[in-house]
Amino acid sequence: MYKRKPELEKLLTLGARDALRQALRQTTPPSLLQVQQLSDHCAGLVPAMRDLRLGVVHSYTSDLLDPWLGLAGALEGLKVTTYHAPYGLGLDEADARSGLVAHSPDITLILLRREDLHPDLARPVVALPPDQQATLSSQALDRLFTIIAAFRAHKLGHLIVTILPEQTGPALGIYDPLPERSEAAWWSALKAEIGRRLRIGVEASLFLDLDEVLAQVGRDAFFDPRLWYSARFPFAPAAAYEFSRRVVGLGAAMKFPKVKVIALDADNTLWGGIIGEDGFDGIALGHEYPGNAYMAFQRRLLDFQQRGFILALCSKNNPADVEQVLNDHPHQILRPEHFAAIRVNWETKPDNLVALAEELNLGLDSFIFVDDSDYECALVRRQLPEVEVVQTPARPVEVPSCLDQVSRLELLSLTVEDLKKTEMYAQERIRRQLRQSAERSGGLEGYLASLEMVMTVGIDDPAPLKRLSQLTQKTNQFNLTTRRYDEQHMRRLIEASSWMVGYFSLKDVFGDSGIVGVALFELSEPAVAELDTFLMSCRVIGRKAESAFLNALLKRLAAAGVREVVADYLPTPKNGLATSFLPDHGFAVGADGRFRRNLNATPPLPDSLYQMVIKVAAESSSIGVGETV
Repeated sequence: MYKRKPELEKLLTLGARDALRQALRQTTPPSLLQVQQLSDHCAGLVPAMRDLRLGVVHSYTSDLLDPWLGLAGALEGLKVTTYHAPYGLGLDEADARSGLVAHSPDITLILLRREDLHPDLARPVVALPPDQQATLSSQALDRLFTIIAAFRAHKLGHLIVTILPEQTGPALGIYDPLPERSEAAWWSALKAEIGRRLRIGVEASLFLDLDEVLAQVGRDAFFDPRLWYSARFPFAPAAAYEFSRRVVGLGAAMKFPKVKVIALDADNTLWGGIIGEDGFDGIALGHEYPGNAYMAFQRRLLDFQQRGFILALCSKNNPADVEQVLNDHPHQILRPEHFAAIRVNWETKPDNLVALAEELNLGLDSFIFVDDSDYECALVRRQLPEVEVVQTPARPVEVPSCLDQVSRLELLSLTVEDLKKTEMYAQERIRRQLRQSAERSGGLEGYLASLEMVMTVGIDDPAPLKRLSQLTQKTNQFNLTTRRYDEQHMRRLIEASSWMVGYFSLKDVFGDSGIVGVALFELSEPAVAELDTFLMSCRVIGRKAESAFLNALLKRLAAAGVREVVADYLPTPKNGLATSFLPDHGFAVGADGRFRRNLNATPPLPDSLYQMVIKVAAESSSIGVGETV
């Protein structure tokens, strides 16, 4: 992974954080002195834009990570403040009066060794027959989740669980994959079960697999035996930097706007060469070098699509030339259907990115732009500073992994909607084209009726908890208040008798958009409900879904005896789309600046006024209304 280290002076001349991150990736890890110099340089480029509070619970020394965490934070525009619990794995910090709880961390790291899970893990697992290995697994898991449950009972942010790899390889060495008692197979199965239990049973949690860090940097570059045996600190510089980068990267994914789009140049990015000069048969794209490197990059982009990111094409080119490659080149992996939107023309890249954002109904701060050109990258950085820019490396061998260390492309959760996102945007493009045609002919209502829409409204249902929390975290444009709720907080609201949590999904003849809207009501006093949150994905704007959703919830509240709904619109630089929503739906602004709607004077409307079938879940809600509306 690491090549000869450039001179520190060269790193200190780099004027963009993304360029510095890329350069560090291609060099040996810096010394502790250089870490501080680089941190200061990076902080001088752009001051820290957000604070990231870390809490660390550990059974080995952790405070020596602080310089590396600081550098990783500076590279992401984060100021990292870390609280290290007292050494050892006592559960004293899992107490409401502890220093850890007082620190109010955004992320709590739980740094464990294998033997913390069970004392027998200090001895070879291969010495045990299969039945005893199974018993050991069960006991180790019980111990681990007892520890996790103790910390999850408090507001400690996102829990990240890690288990330190062994400093030596498997007891049976090269032979380990063959026997029934394989240590690697046993350990792999245990990790899979840890991940499964965290996913289904522990909200706002993640298993950070340090074996992946070990595989990336190599065992000799991971451990520093001198520090381990003298100070119980395991990490050599390569591992300290990579581990810190991953932890802080998760913090960046939490703190900054969610990335939704990877906008890609074509020439020297998706393939080598320039299609307009080298021609269809002359570009580098195939099974031989350097074409195989660009094929590998395209294959990697499909992995990012599986994480829920959508791809867009943004290229200065002759459209016919690019279309020919996308449709006909035998080694082209990404075809037109893989792109949610395409801009191929001779307009400037910033103008095309703005057009893509408008087409997709997304903010530019949700874009990552990938291009090989110094000029284009600098132009986008200058004109669209909210767009994160990644310049593809000049050497083709480095292109396939050029996005692997972009922190905002990491995930904290994954939903069904994420997996289907490209398909959903493709469906929306067809809807938009039909709508534009209908508007030109004056037949908008007929167009809406032709969609045969079915809205399903859920009430106080914890099943889609991750998706509901995710929507509050990432939806900005059609969002009345932009209040953010993590999974723990969202569950408390769903379970509270004084709150009603509603959501809706929408289907039509083109497909299922999934869960795309959330509303939170608090019964602040008898017969009065406060609309705390109302948001909707921009994917379904223009179908009157927001009106039908609000109306369905108001009918629910009215049936429960609510007579007045109070709401706020809290303007931000991004949510101007929702400015008139409340006045347009019967809310009048009072002297205190708050909006109110009297449900006696302005009752909910009949469902027949909306061009869709509206189904409201029959489960009992927290306000005691169990009838289907």
